[in-house]
Amino acid sequence: MTELIILPLLFEMGEMKFYIYPVIIKNNDDLILVDTGYPMFLSVIEKAFEKNGLDIRNLQQVILTHHDHDHMGAVKELVKKYSFVNVKCSAEQIPYVLGKKKSLRLEQAEKLGADDGFVQMIKSVEYLDSALEVTDNEIICNGVKVIETSGHMPGHISIYIESLKTLISGDMLISEGGVLGIADEKFVLDKGAEINSLKKIVKFDIEKIICFHGGEYKSNNIKEDLNNIIERGYND
Repeated sequence: MTELIILPLLFEMGEMKFYIYPVIIKNNDDLILVDTGYPMFLSVIEKAFEKNGLDIRNLQQVILTHHDHDHMGAVKELVKKYSFVNVKCSAEQIPYVLGKKKSLRLEQAEKLGADDGFVQMIKSVEYLDSALEVTDNEIICNGVKVIETSGHMPGHISIYIESLKTLISGDMLISEGGVLGIADEKFVLDKGAEINSLKKIVKFDIEKIICFHGGEYKSNNIKEDLNNIIERGYND
């Protein structure tokens, strides 16, 4: 039996305060964590596991949707302490997760002259020594499938749980004020690929989407919602 546990994790910096939503996939006694949050978030993750009655020592895998600092920020700290955990991402993301290629978000931030605090946060990410590749349509456990959804970043992935008709969308989609929306174009590196990824996932039987930014979105009209988002694209 597959269950999903959403972890609302609070991020605070100065006057900024908001939640992010990593997800635990519980397959019998095995646990898979999708994304890890910001640098220095391990203790926050451990407390969230404990609060949900879960033993983090049963964590087998971390799946990274992509290498942004808010998604992989705590992964190095996690595997230092729990060395039995395997970290997986797409082949395109592996060089960035290992620090062999410069962060695409850092390149973008420096090019656009972003706030120094934002730049320093990206630079604070510790990179992994190794990571395993997951491929499009790969089954990672019973009825849980990887979907390649490039756009926000090349090799970005989402996770589809067939039995629950649920999509873990990473940063491909956001939920804000109960409204499902496309990823903010400021952070999308390939808008055409982003739209194509949405066209890909609209074909799946989905009743619930879990967005890293915004949390759970549930609707009887998700296909219609997605088609409307695709039609609008980035023209608003």
